[in-house]
Amino acid sequence: MKRLGLCLLFCAVLTSCQNFYKKSNGDKIVATVYGRNLYQSDLKAVMYDGITANDSIVNARSFIDTWVRRQLLIHQAEANLSKEQLDFSQQIEDYRNSLIIFRYESELVEQNLDTVVSEEEIMAYCGADTLSVDKEAIRYILLNKRKKDFLKKMNDGLYNKAVKERAFEIY
Repeated sequence: MKRLGLCLLFCAVLTSCQNFYKKSNGDKIVATVYGRNLYQSDLKAVMYDGITANDSIVNARSFIDTWVRRQLLIHQAEANLSKEQLDFSQQIEDYRNSLIIFRYESELVEQNLDTVVSEEEIMAYCGADTLSVDKEAIRYILLNKRKKDFLKKMNDGLYNKAVKERAFEIY
């Protein structure tokens, strides 16, 4: 606990002395922890129009404290984990690929999916008793079904195209 207190005190001293250091574009350094810098421009996320000066100070201080604690924890973790444990290249690639696919599918759905659900479709889904159901919930269910069907059709089409073009081999 004393070590954490000393580290925080050390970081606070560093923070107060940072007005002398600037980024190449003139951005002031607000805090430095083990060679990693937090710049004034990074605080824009917590500063916005209409906020009082006191609230700005509280938000900035909270952001800085959280950032400092996080950097201390990262440094400690990096010091105590092996090189193998710190190798995230496969997970990063998997996550990147997931993000790319998600963005692509979202764009395709937005461009191609009909989001209008007619009363007839709701009645066909629920039967004749549509007075006792939440129509918005049924719309959501039907849109979700359309989305799943569209994505399955698109993925099947991509797979079939890849097979036709002999774009892959299975070993």
